Amino acid sequence: MGTLINAVAVVVATLIGIIFKKRLPESLKETLMFVLGLVIFVLAFGWFLSDFLVIDNNLISTSGELLVLGSIVIGTLVGTKIDIDGRITRLSERVEHKYKLPPLAKGFVAGTLIFCVGALAILGPIYEVVHNDLTLLLLKSMLDFVTAMMLATVFGIGVAFSAISVLIYQGAITLLAVQADAFLTPEMWSSISMVGNIIIIGIGINFMKLKAVKVANMLPSLLIPIIYYLIIGWFL
Repeated sequence: MGTLINAVAVVVATLIGIIFKKRLPESLKETLMFVLGLVIFVLAFGWFLSDFLVIDNNLISTSGELLVLGSIVIGTLVGTKIDIDGRITRLSERVEHKYKLPPLAKGFVAGTLIFCVGALAILGPIYEVVHNDLTLLLLKSMLDFVTAMMLATVFGIGVAFSAISVLIYQGAITLLAVQADAFLTPEMWSSISMVGNIIIIGIGINFMKLKAVKVANMLPSLLIPIIYYLIIGWFL
């Protein structure tokens, strides 16, 4: 459902962008991005604390801190070594500059790269499956809504067709998350959720433009808790 809402938001925003054309000021986009980034930061921090803090007999303790720290450090090192963020950036630039695409195709490609190639496109469907909560995908829908409006003023109706890419890509991730849910334990999901929320906090920081965080390089961190528990299960 969240992915469907996301796709509809892209289509509607494209139509609005075409109607209003150049009447959408850049300052409005920057303000909306900052506000949405702030909301993402606060929500992700709250979600992280809900998994991280344990209340027992009116005493507050923490759980999984070493695994979360290790996952973020190791995963980011792997992502940086592979240079996921750089590869994504270079792919976007190559497609944009190398191929002489007509306006409609340019809108489709630009929208697909922006809406599908990012941490939220992966974490949103996973969060919906694990927590049965659409909040993250709704936030992504709002971010994509603002972006689609601005893109439509340049590329026109082609941006709307990128909604098809959103449906296919995020829909596939949702199906994979559903399959994974059958064998991943609650402890695994809790650790994955904490790591994911730290990455989402980084996304919020990016949108607020407080610092350029290469969140794509952090994505391998999501696999570390799974590997850890599989190893532990193998030897115990």
